Amino acid sequence: MKRIVVYQSGTGFTAQYAKWIAESLQCEAKELKKVKANELSQYSRVIYGGYLMANMVSGLDKLKKMNPKDLIVFSVGMSSPDSGLEKKIIEQNQLKGIPFFYFQGGVKMKELGFLQRQMLKMIKKSLEKKEEKTAEDIKMLKMFNGEMDGLDVRAIESLVRYCK
Repeated sequence: MKRIVVYQSGTGFTAQYAKWIAESLQCEAKELKKVKANELSQYSRVIYGGYLMANMVSGLDKLKKMNPKDLIVFSVGMSSPDSGLEKKIIEQNQLKGIPFFYFQGGVKMKELGFLQRQMLKMIKKSLEKKEEKTAEDIKMLKMFNGEMDGLDVRAIESLVRYCK
């Protein structure tokens, strides 16, 4: 089976997971902007990863238009994997029937674009105003107050097992 890992990364967290997955599966990892549709047709399985912004997997629509044969999707966001976010992501990105995996990344505010920083500032203000904060809310607020790195190579194990 010929596989490829394609990804779109904003601050490097998704790129790192993509590289770990590619190493584990002994295949190539390539940025979405460097991939053409006719190139994807050569692969029997495409593993796509994108960062989350408002529960949307970045670049996924562009990749879907390339009609990959056997698609597996992973996304990387700030929330912990046990936050219950996966169901919302699957629904919002129309991933029903497509294997999906979620990994925790982090935040590097200095590396984000203006719009991304503004969105995160709005989320932070909303969380700060919340009277009854959940453990996840408190964790998110801590992330906003500095750089945060939740990368964990062990997180890819379920995706790699699925692919093998």
